[in-house]
Amino acid sequence: MRFVDRVLPPSMVLCLGALTFAQPTPQLNGPPILKLPRLRVVRVNPPPETVGFDRAAHVSITFNRAVDPATLSPSSLHVLGRWSGPVAGQFVLSNGGRTVTFVRSRGFSAGEAVFVNVARQVRAIEGDALGTPYAFTFWARSDAAPMTFTHTQTLLPGRIPYGAHGGDLDDDGDLDLAVPNEDSSNVSVFLNVGGDTFVGPTNYGVGFHCSPSEGLDLNGDGIVDLVVANILDHNVSVLIGRGDGTFLPQRQYPVGNQPRGLTVFDVDGDGDADVITANRQSSNLSLLINRGDGTFEKQIPFEAGVGGETGVAAADMNGDGLFDLVVVGYSSSEIATLLGDGNGGFSFHTKRASLSRPWMVVCGDVNGDSIPDAAAAISGAGRGEIFLGDGVGGLDSSGSYPAGSFPIAIDLGDLDGDGDLDMTVSSYSSRRFTVFRNLGGGVFSEAARLSTPGAGSCTVLHDRDGDGIVDLTGIDEVADLVRLYRQP
Repeated sequence: MRFVDRVLPPSMVLCLGALTFAQPTPQLNGPPILKLPRLRVVRVNPPPETVGFDRAAHVSITFNRAVDPATLSPSSLHVLGRWSGPVAGQFVLSNGGRTVTFVRSRGFSAGEAVFVNVARQVRAIEGDALGTPYAFTFWARSDAAPMTFTHTQTLLPGRIPYGAHGGDLDDDGDLDLAVPNEDSSNVSVFLNVGGDTFVGPTNYGVGFHCSPSEGLDLNGDGIVDLVVANILDHNVSVLIGRGDGTFLPQRQYPVGNQPRGLTVFDVDGDGDADVITANRQSSNLSLLINRGDGTFEKQIPFEAGVGGETGVAAADMNGDGLFDLVVVGYSSSEIATLLGDGNGGFSFHTKRASLSRPWMVVCGDVNGDSIPDAAAAISGAGRGEIFLGDGVGGLDSSGSYPAGSFPIAIDLGDLDGDGDLDMTVSSYSSRRFTVFRNLGGGVFSEAARLSTPGAGSCTVLHDRDGDGIVDLTGIDEVADLVRLYRQP
C-alpha cells in the first residue's frame, strides 16, 4: 500500500483556517489550551447506498480535521468489493489533509456491493483517535443489459451444494467460485482462468451440513479468506487464503445450534472483520470477535427478539454510520432490526410480522431514497417480500411477489444496468430461479424464469466474464449442479 501525502506539516495546520475550535479553557499556569472537536467523518463519496457508482472512480472520506497519514492502512480504512475483494491501492490526502481518497489499482467489478470501513486506528494529525468508527455501502455500476439469460455451462461440485461465494480468490481480476456442499462436508473451489472458463474443483474439508458462506480478508494480508457455517456441527469453519486460490486447512469455532445465516463485518471498530451467525435451533445470534489475525474469541450469544433466527444481514438502518442487523425469524414469521453501537454491541430496535416462515434476508436500497431496505425469501408463502426502511431503523412491508413453491434464497443486484436494484428468488420445489425487474420505487415485475433440473437453491449475481454486465450463477442442491447463466 502506498501513500501520497498532500498534508501540510503539523506546524502549519493551524494556518489552514478550516478547523473549528471551542473557546479557550483558562489555565492556572501557562497559556490557554484549545479544545479540538473529536475527529469524525463528515462526508463520503459516493454517498451511502448509491447504486451505479462508476467502476473506475475512487472512494473518498472527508473528516472534520486533518488526519495523520501514518495511521492510514488497509485495516484502518478499507474499501472491499464483495466480489473484487481487497484490491491494493494508495491513499491520497487533499483538502488540507481532511479528505482521504483511496485510489484502487483495479476498478470495481460490475454490479458488486462495496463496503467501506473507517476504524478507530485513524487519528488526527494532533494524535487523537477517531471518535466513532464509520461504515457505509454502495453498489458499483453495471452496464445496460436486457435481463435475458442463457445457460452456458454446468459445473459439478460436491453433494448438496448450497450457498456460494463468487469473488476473486486468486487476485487475477477474474471472479471465481467457492461452493459449500452440505452432504460431502467440503467447499468446492472453481478458479476462473478468464473468459468465464473454470477449472477445478479443488475441495477443502469443512463441517457437516455446511451452507452459508462469505469471502473477505480476515487477517489483514490482502488475500480473500472464507467463512462457512456448518449447520449440524453448530460451528463455523475459517479457511485462510494463500493468495493463489488455495486455502489452509480449516479452523472451527463453535456458535449456536444450526447456524443457517451468516454475516461478516467489523462490529467493534478495530479494523478487522468479525462474524455473526443466525442460529435457528437455539433461536439466537452468535458473535465471534476477530483477534486481528483471522482467529476468533469464544462466541458471544445474544437475542434478536424473534423465534428461530435463520437469516441475518448487515446495513446502516438508521443513518449513523454504524452497521446494524436485520434478522428474520423462521419460527415466529417476523423480521427485526438491531442497532449497532460500534463497540460490538447490538440492541433490539423493532420487529414486525412477515409472511410465513422467512428463510433468508438481504439488504439494499430498492426504492432510491438512499435508505437501505430488506428483501426476504418467504419459504412458507412462496414469495419474495420487500420491507422498506424508514431511516431510523424501522421496516415497513411494501408488498410481495410470487416466486414458486418453497423459496429459500433471495438476492439483490442491478441486472439491467438502470441504476436500481433488481431481485432474484430461488424456489426449491418449483425448480427455478425467478428474476424480477425493479420498475422504480421498489416495485418489481417478473422478468424471467430460469429452470433447473433438481431445485432452485440460491443464486450469485456477478460479472463472471468481465464484460461489465451482471451474470447469474444458480445452485441446484438436488441435482448437485452449479449452472452458469450469461447475459448477452
